[in-house]
Formats: sequence, C-alpha cells, structure tokens
Amino acid sequence: MRRKFRSSAALFFASAAILAAAAAPATAQSSSSPVKRDPTLEIACGAQSTLQRPTPTVRILGGQERGKTLFTAGEAVILTGGTAQGLKAGQEYFVRRLVADRFVAPISDNQQPLSIHTAGWIKIVDVQQTSAIATVTHACDGMMEGDYLEPFAMPTLPAAGPPTGEPDYASAGRVILADERRQMGGPGSLMVVDRGTDHGLRAGQWMTIYRETRGPGGPIFRIGDAQVITVGSETSLVKVTAANDAVYVGDRIAINR
Repeated sequence: MRRKFRSSAALFFASAAILAAAAAPATAQSSSSPVKRDPTLEIACGAQSTLQRPTPTVRILGGQERGKTLFTAGEAVILTGGTAQGLKAGQEYFVRRLVADRFVAPISDNQQPLSIHTAGWIKIVDVQQTSAIATVTHACDGMMEGDYLEPFAMPTLPAAGPPTGEPDYASAGRVILADERRQMGGPGSLMVVDRGTDHGLRAGQWMTIYRETRGPGGPIFRIGDAQVITVGSETSLVKVTAANDAVYVGDRIAINR
C-alpha cells in the first residue's frame, strides 16, 4: 500500500513539473511584451508650477460611497460647484492638487514656485445649482477628496527632431521641480524649469542641461538635452530627451537660440 502511494505521488509531482515547464515559455513571452505609451497622455499628466497659490472655486467633495476619499477611472465623484459656478454637462476639467514640496528650487529672482500635481481629468454628467456629478475619464493616479478643477485642454506635441540651436549660457535658468516631490530625472522624464514666455521661450524649443563644476564662469559639465513641451509665463514643462547623468532639481538649463 505504501509503495503504491509513493508511485502515485511520484507520478503527480512529475506531471506538475512537466506542466510548469510547458507554461514557463508562455509566461516569459507575455512578460516581455512592450508596454504601449501615449506621449500626449503622459504630458497631460505632467507637473505644473505657479508662483501664486491657486484659488479654486470647485473641488471634489466625495463619491457615491460614504467615507470614500480616493477615486480612479470610471468612478463617479461629487463636486462642490454647479451651474452657479458655470459648470455644464459634457464639460471636461483637469483635476489637480497643490503638493507640499520642500525640494522645489527657487527661481532666478528668489521667488518660491509651487508644485502642482495633475491627478487626471473628469467629465461632467449631471449638474444642479450648487453641486454636480462627474465621471473620472482618465486617472494619472488616484484622485482625492479636496482636489480642485481647472479648465481642460489636451496638450499638443511639438514636432520631433534632433536638438537645434546653440545654448545661451548668459541667461541660464534652472530645473526647479519634478512631479510629486521627485528630485531627479533622466531620458523621458518631464520636469519644470524657471523659464517661460517672459524669457522668450516657445513650445518645441530646445534646451541644454548642464552643471557648473566650479561656480559661475567655471568649466561646464554638459548633462543632456530637453525639449520644451508646454509654456507658461514664468515656468515651462520640458521633456528630457537625452542625458549622460541623472538630472537633478537645481541643475542649470540654457535655452538654445
């Protein structure tokens, strides 16, 4: 009887080993499938920066379930504003929050910029005078109770191509922040710089990222290149396209002219 049990057990484990071996290539093949990325969505989810604290009129109040404070794509959220605040069914809005980020670098005139995180965007589905319901159409990550609304507009990607122009080191700026308290980036990273339309910057323009090795006027360590994606008056979102070292908050940037 014991011998029969041992034979059955050996047969069972041998069969399990064969099945595992057969399944392994399929698992390896599926895990190596490339992840599809949408550059437009990534840019729309990119960090923002402002010098003035936002004064939003409409925020996320909560959801359908009492006590639920975190929301993702497909879920409904209740808003603190309605027709009295200009909301209409069918409208889309960015959902953003102010991030307490102590790593943000001051801009050139020593003003302290604020870090704004984009949680995603929503679409209004029902509106009353002082409240509304919206559906989360895209989540960059979880939306939270208290996040605020801003007008929605999908960004336009600048034309692709190699870097052009020569860096203007005489009027250099800095990398001031990355999203959600990140202090460093690399190729593909979206970061914010302290240059905008007030400095003659435009979308699609190129920048040189560098580091001063012995203070102003000393040798320059060139780190890589970045392209301007969206432009504000004082700050802009850029995408690091190439780098031979990590790009840190505080590194210098020179606009290519």
